[in-house]
Amino acid sequence: MYSWSTIRTICAILLLIPLIHLAYLMSGEMLATLEVSPQAWAAEVEAYAEADQSTRLPVAPVLVIGGRQVKLWRGLEDLLSPRPVLMRGLGDATVDDIAHFHARLVAHYQPGALVLLPGTGEFHIRDNKSAQELVTAIRKLVELDASYGVARQYYVFVPIKTPLYPEDYAKIDEVRRLLEDWSQAQPLVSILDPNPLLAVKSGNPNPDFFRVDGVNLSDQGYLRLSLLLKDSLQEPGVAAYGSHNGN
Repeated sequence: MYSWSTIRTICAILLLIPLIHLAYLMSGEMLATLEVSPQAWAAEVEAYAEADQSTRLPVAPVLVIGGRQVKLWRGLEDLLSPRPVLMRGLGDATVDDIAHFHARLVAHYQPGALVLLPGTGEFHIRDNKSAQELVTAIRKLVELDASYGVARQYYVFVPIKTPLYPEDYAKIDEVRRLLEDWSQAQPLVSILDPNPLLAVKSGNPNPDFFRVDGVNLSDQGYLRLSLLLKDSLQEPGVAAYGSHNGN
């Protein structure tokens, strides 16, 4: 028979294993975030490629690309069913990183609609873009995809204001304005601003829609994001994969 103290020690170790594993994963992602080269995410792209080999890829899916906020986004597949959805998030990747892997991360899937959710990595740690620099990166990504000659609808989310980074709010407002100005001449580009749906009356982010880290959305926050996208995909007059200009 094992002593009670031995049993408690074993139980404590078993309880710590998931936390140790999470810390290991987070430390690996943090190291990748600090690397400026897009190759920081090569292993994640390869993991997607390997997973794709063992499954039948959907036809003309809604493809959602971005960083950690995309990786944590749950429930969109069920909400948009029976329309197929693929979530392809890369660590804390920037739009430039995604463009670097465009052939494997986007073109390979031949999506019917492409959804981009820029993350906080655009402004912190990995990069320090101005509003204009971020909009330029988004435009280049859309132009790169359009150069393949496939007409599809693009849904571009305005970056999410977070409780942790109030200094970003003015920059994000400028990004929204610049994106909306650009989209006026882009009939296949829809700009989606989730911030009013995630805010209190003052316009600041509502902490209830965020996790305790003050950056990533809670389940309720993601639900609002999902409903915003679903409503845009189903707007009257939108063709099979959309053709409206969101403002």
